[in-house]
Amino acid sequence: MRTLWIVAVALVATATGVAQQDAKAFLKQVQQKYRNAKSWEVAIDMTVEVNFGNNSNKQQMSSTIAMQRPNRVAAKIGSSAFSPPREVYSDGKTVYEYVPAAKQYIKRPAPPNLSGGNARLLGEAGMLMGIADQNLDELGPNAKVQFRGTQTVGGKQTRVVEITDKQGNASVNLKLYIGAQDQLIYRVELNQTMRPQGGQGGAQGQQQSTTMKVSANLRYISFDKPIPASRFQFKPPKDAKEIQPPQQGQPMTPPQAPGR
Repeated sequence: MRTLWIVAVALVATATGVAQQDAKAFLKQVQQKYRNAKSWEVAIDMTVEVNFGNNSNKQQMSSTIAMQRPNRVAAKIGSSAFSPPREVYSDGKTVYEYVPAAKQYIKRPAPPNLSGGNARLLGEAGMLMGIADQNLDELGPNAKVQFRGTQTVGGKQTRVVEITDKQGNASVNLKLYIGAQDQLIYRVELNQTMRPQGGQGGAQGQQQSTTMKVSANLRYISFDKPIPASRFQFKPPKDAKEIQPPQQGQPMTPPQAPGR
């Protein structure tokens, strides 16, 4: 009986390892699809909730973003607690960031691509670039990539891939709802917790955990299909005022609407 029990445990452990490898392999295929796509246009509805002790902040944002590699963008990004609604355009040579409420815009040379920090030009859709660029083979030793069943999202049958990781006092749970047939990401759920460091008592004992919950539903208007060049062009309105971008090394702050 003991021998059978050991064999059963070994089989379960092996099956779990294979399932993780299968989930990682599937997610790598999804990543490659986004990396290979020359263009896409997507509408995103996102909710962000941050909790610190008894304090809570919740925001909802809606955006529509089109991109074409290597560096063309047309985005209408909804308001948040940090900035009013804005529009971002890049025709491959020049980037315009325009705030209609303030009638102000920033003009600068376009970056060579939309990777890394340049993905911020895509607003909420920048997370797709981040997911595509993530090297799954360089995740921490505590990271796990697993299938979590199936679910229907926006009328699409999806496979749920969950990534969990713990590093120090931080833990992350990311769920991706991926089309079973087309391998497109239709929903993203992120739960992140930062726990206080240190022992019990004193000032450290009074520290509280911070949690962030993000959920985003994505609706694809097009994927890897040609987008007219005119879509990415922008001409500032005659009554709009150009303002200077921040100096190198300073944080980028979009133009602000009056009264903010």
